[in-house]
Amino acid sequence: MQNRPVARDAARLRRWIAAGVCLAGLAVVVLVVPRLLPRSPLAIVVLCALAILTMKLVERRVRRWFERWAERQASRPP
Repeated sequence: MQNRPVARDAARLRRWIAAGVCLAGLAVVVLVVPRLLPRSPLAIVVLCALAILTMKLVERRVRRWFERWAERQASRPP
């Protein structure tokens, strides 16, 4: 029983760290993109890389959600 509060605290800490990383990434984008816009090929590469990383993160989260949903559906009695 004591593992649940520890796991909950760890999950909460991970969420805060993820939010901080996202805010830091957004700050970098806000500060860097206006400086790169005159040099558009570099801006295109940076924005495409950010889009790919975001897509991979979302894809991984959605896949995990569907796996958990499938497990819940499989564990239900017919």
